[in-house]
Amino acid sequence: MATSAPKCPIPAPAAPARSVAIPALDWLNFFIAAMQAGFGPFIAVYLTEHRWTQSEIGIALSVGAIAGLVSQVPGGAIVDYAQRKQHPLALAVFAISLSALALAFWPAPLPVLTGQVLHSLASSVQVPAIAAISVALVSRHEVAERLGRNARWTSLGYGTAAAAMGIVGTYASDRAVFLFAALLGLPALLLIDRIHPMRQRLPLARAASAPSRPPHHLLADPRLLGIATCAALYQLANAAMLQLVGGEMTRRAGMDATLIIAAALMVPQAVVAALSPWYGCAADRFGRRPLLALGFLALPVRALLFALVGDPFVVVPLQVLDGISSTAFAVLAPLIIADITEGTGRFNLGMGLVGLAGGLGGAVSSTLAGTVADAFGIGAGFAVLAAAGAAATLAALLTLPETRPGFITTAPATYPIER
Repeated sequence: MATSAPKCPIPAPAAPARSVAIPALDWLNFFIAAMQAGFGPFIAVYLTEHRWTQSEIGIALSVGAIAGLVSQVPGGAIVDYAQRKQHPLALAVFAISLSALALAFWPAPLPVLTGQVLHSLASSVQVPAIAAISVALVSRHEVAERLGRNARWTSLGYGTAAAAMGIVGTYASDRAVFLFAALLGLPALLLIDRIHPMRQRLPLARAASAPSRPPHHLLADPRLLGIATCAALYQLANAAMLQLVGGEMTRRAGMDATLIIAAALMVPQAVVAALSPWYGCAADRFGRRPLLALGFLALPVRALLFALVGDPFVVVPLQVLDGISSTAFAVLAPLIIADITEGTGRFNLGMGLVGLAGGLGGAVSSTLAGTVADAFGIGAGFAVLAAAGAAATLAALLTLPETRPGFITTAPATYPIER
């Protein structure tokens, strides 16, 4: 039984510290996302042009994903124990720039694998650090709105950079994409210095500060297991989707492939930017679980349509579906983790555990889809991803208890819910 659904909160007037930190956090999300746009599908196009096979590309991406698996939980723990979350975040941004430079100058197996590992390790710190800073800057009733705002600025940064990188990659060189990504680390580092979260002043800030409970209590919570399962299946379905599209577009569209991939990246970012604030508010009104399942439903539909559609230019409008599923996961996953870990001091550890599950799904996705596509054709690769997307939708409906404050859950007695 649930209490009446709360309305989307109107944020309180900003204190002087917040008046600087909140817009700085917006732009920090923008520039870090812009850096990350240089990775993923652009790597598939870049390596395909350097005569890498789909299997080799899949292995390279999987090595990075495995490094992400190993570092997710330690990365979250590092952020948990850091007194100033900006310090590990700055190191992570610097490491992402280095990995982009490695890809730009040395597209050989060892440098590419090294760059992928470095990027994954840095991302394992960057993601929970951004989330922890966000939680510390707002009150409990503003968290959903803040996470929606994070997703909007992330999408704006990713989409803008994807467009710029597509133009640079088409009219200059594919190497310039990664040089551009590395340079974007400079404004990100400058913005980190302008963010000063208010320590311990706000109720939910406890979730981003020193831990108060041992980790095994968190592992006993079925809500965490539910969102971890959803994350693993989401990444299994989604991680290799544009990897397959990128390789196929390179063969079919030639020199236009980079531009098509850039457009394919921009469309979902526009959708995320438009939907994220609504998702944050709707999550407080209608609950987390139904919105997550609705977003995940776009995954199998998108994969099946990619398998059936051969025209490279039809790929771009189909990316609206990617925007729907990405919005659901980007807004709701950290919000659910914040619900679960409120008052425990284990927010970043929870982020790391769910990131670990997602990284496992992503690692399997790249290798599995690439191997199946090489052996049985591109359609079979997309069919595997569609099955994973259907499983993610069912997992959101069947394995994830509702976590919205006010709902009665079935959390075990060993891990009482703190409100």
